[in-house]
Amino acid sequence: MTDDKKADEDILRRAAIDRSTRLPVLFFFTSAAVWLTVAVILGFIQSVKFYYPGFLDAPWLFFLNYGRSNPAFMGALVYGWAIQAGIGVAIWLMARLCRAEVKNPMTLLVAGHFWNLGVLIGVVGIFAGYGTSMEWLAFPKAVWPILLGAYSLVVIWLITMFMRRESGEVYISVWYILGACFWFPWVYITANVFIHVLPGAAVAKAATNAWFLSSMIFLVLVPLGLASAYYFIPKILGRPVHSSQLSLIGFWGLAILGGWTGIQKLMGGPLPAWMPAVSGVALILILVPVLAIAINHHMTLRGNHKLVETSPTMRFTAVGALMFTVFCVLSALCAFFSLGKFTQISQTTTAFQLLAVYGFFTLTIFGAIYFIVPRLVGCEWISGSRIQMHFWFSTYGIVSLVGLHFIGGMWQAAAYAQFDAPLENAVSAGRPYAIGVSVAWASIAISNLIFLYHLGLMVLRLGRRGEGPALLGHQHHAA
Repeated sequence: MTDDKKADEDILRRAAIDRSTRLPVLFFFTSAAVWLTVAVILGFIQSVKFYYPGFLDAPWLFFLNYGRSNPAFMGALVYGWAIQAGIGVAIWLMARLCRAEVKNPMTLLVAGHFWNLGVLIGVVGIFAGYGTSMEWLAFPKAVWPILLGAYSLVVIWLITMFMRRESGEVYISVWYILGACFWFPWVYITANVFIHVLPGAAVAKAATNAWFLSSMIFLVLVPLGLASAYYFIPKILGRPVHSSQLSLIGFWGLAILGGWTGIQKLMGGPLPAWMPAVSGVALILILVPVLAIAINHHMTLRGNHKLVETSPTMRFTAVGALMFTVFCVLSALCAFFSLGKFTQISQTTTAFQLLAVYGFFTLTIFGAIYFIVPRLVGCEWISGSRIQMHFWFSTYGIVSLVGLHFIGGMWQAAAYAQFDAPLENAVSAGRPYAIGVSVAWASIAISNLIFLYHLGLMVLRLGRRGEGPALLGHQHHAA
């Protein structure tokens, strides 16, 4: 068989795989984008409510008080946007890397509808006053079996595609996707059982909640984001990953250490001292696999950094990967008591969550979506300028959010430490930073409205046809 014929067959094979994934992947992407828009609007509302409770204070908007809008915002962001978008990318990557078409995509669509139903019930339940006080577990107790069942249906299909793979070689992106497939049910079931089904002492629930939040980041969102980065960076460059050994060090380091983190945020609390100490050590040691991942990405990209200026996928992915390194370094530093005592009970904790969920995961997934969607709908993104606006508003917004939450939180914590001063002083200390946070949320809201509109046009197949990809500079194409 000639090389040209093999290349033609490979193109036809990829096209057939893309057609088989079109409906479920576009469904998860569009559903996630809608939830992201809802989340950032709620993020703006809860940020204003933090320093101006009278904002939107009409009687029929009572449910938008800070105590309800804040957990509803985070629930919509994590479960409505992050998990769904990650599932969409995972389905497409698994099909491409395993060279396996999706059989009977209706099962995935059913799972997606049940997932969205669970998130909707959860957000409405929080607004109705039936939420819990647990971070990232604030949905009413009846919701978690719905989400778990929907996720299980997706996992079955991902594993089925893996088992039907044509090659015995397993790419590092597949390792990360399979890890997220199994780690999410373990983490989610464990946390819900020990918090909602078999609740113990309040301090035990707090420790479980802290472990759950950190494990969701390191064992679910990080693997899905890294699966995307490990695929698209070498794909666009047209070269393999720099080192498979570094890839495995990064994977197994996160797998071994990720589940030990989280409880360090309770240092000095009513827990055995060894628990936050072990979590703190794990968080510091996790810098080893993080360093391996960062070096691997940098060496793969070496000599081609100009692609970051021209490729939307590369730009979002590169900035997202940088945010991941920053998140892990800051988290490790705050594992030391000398710094951690200022980050436990202030807005600094919000900075870490947003840096992981939006700074790393969301920007990386945006890059994946900009690559995947044109191959599913058969047309190109309409406007490179809209993509640039989306990038710069998103980047400005998240950098500002993290910076303001972190610095304002440290200042707030220092004011809390003044035991002989009134509490109002601490509240007032954080007010200027809270106002800046609202401006940053407005920027992110604008960026995501642009993204949602642009994605909607693509899903309706109103994009450009017969032209090159909508990039940010000279033409470059990866099939």
